[in-house]
Amino acid sequence: MAKFIPRQSFPVPNSIPKTYYLGHHAAGEAKIVKTLSNISLILECRDFRLPLSTHNPQLERSLAGRERVVVYTKSDLGVDSPGAGDALRRLYGDRLVFWDKHKGSATKSLMNKVKEVARAVDSLTGMRALIVGMPNVGKSTLLNTLRRTGTPTRTAKVAKTGDQAGVTRKVGTPVRILEPEDKGGVGDGVYVLDTPGIFQPYVDDGETMIKIALVQSIKKGLIPDEILADYLLFRMNKWNPKIYARYCEPTNEVNEFLTAVALKDGKIKTGGVPNWQEAAARVLSQWRGGKLGKFVLDDLSEDAVHVYRTRMLEPKLSMNQAKKQQKLARAQVRAGA
Repeated sequence: MAKFIPRQSFPVPNSIPKTYYLGHHAAGEAKIVKTLSNISLILECRDFRLPLSTHNPQLERSLAGRERVVVYTKSDLGVDSPGAGDALRRLYGDRLVFWDKHKGSATKSLMNKVKEVARAVDSLTGMRALIVGMPNVGKSTLLNTLRRTGTPTRTAKVAKTGDQAGVTRKVGTPVRILEPEDKGGVGDGVYVLDTPGIFQPYVDDGETMIKIALVQSIKKGLIPDEILADYLLFRMNKWNPKIYARYCEPTNEVNEFLTAVALKDGKIKTGGVPNWQEAAARVLSQWRGGKLGKFVLDDLSEDAVHVYRTRMLEPKLSMNQAKKQQKLARAQVRAGA
């Protein structure tokens, strides 16, 4: 049998959108800026599988100069990339936390950083913190966990969660996550506000948009599942084709792969025809649950990180272009898109 050679590049279709900046994103961003005068700490959530691509440069400009802790959520879904953590520590030092909602130690580590800032702030009315990030990076899940951990007697869920973008649409009211010092907490307590996910006005790279869709930070269906499954096949082949060995031998052909998935998992149409659409959805669900590899999708090599730093300092998107994208987003909302 000939040695399998994976594809070295992925042909990004021209149909891939370059924006998902909707009307409520613009409104949410404006509201966030208005609340900053009362905020002492920013908890910025990014998906560990896309540590660079889920960093929103638009938020970076809005929040510049604020005390911040970067929280890499869903870190359990990237454990097969052991060098990722070190690369990110070189970027952000000790002002980051790799967070797994299933591990109490990760939440405790974050709580310790919050307490450290709260002691320094020493607010008479309790410190205010803001949770921000791209859509569906785990902001509301983080808030619920912090509240449950820091105030054990308050067990009710305070923020609605879901596995899709756009669950939170408005800046929330302050939620206490730490009691005052006289009740075993710190200072006069710590309060956190949840915020809607804010997408960047423009993504100049189609492959980045595909990756963002894979982690469900944009609306389902904006990029067809078959395209996402093809890109995932491309990445699995570069990582380790044995990941999907239960379905078929290594292949670069997405239709061959999806046919194997359909036959194995019973995604069959009337007449015995493989249902590629359902098979693609099955593949995406398996990967998102960590059953088809737990690896980071972003390139964290020194060269890639250098390019990332440059983009953060000098975004390619001009303000006029951003405004045009915002106007387009609002028009789409009005049209019911």
